[in-house]
Amino acid sequence: MLETNKNITLTGISKIDGVQVAYMSATISSDGGTGANVNKNITNQEVYNANKVAVRADIAAFETKVYEVEDELSKVEE
Repeated sequence: MLETNKNITLTGISKIDGVQVAYMSATISSDGGTGANVNKNITNQEVYNANKVAVRADIAAFETKVYEVEDELSKVEE
């Protein structure tokens, strides 16, 4: 029997002076039934090491956006 799932995918890129430093992605079940699967990858370790505060702020902002989408979905379910 076929089962299908509908998901929402968010992606984000942290850049410093135009250089990609980190890539973030999240997959959220559109029914709000499961928590998001969030992935973070540092793509330029040297620039990351020199700019950790800024890149970590971007990662935190991305995670906040993921939470916002999760919260929107849970409101629809209620």
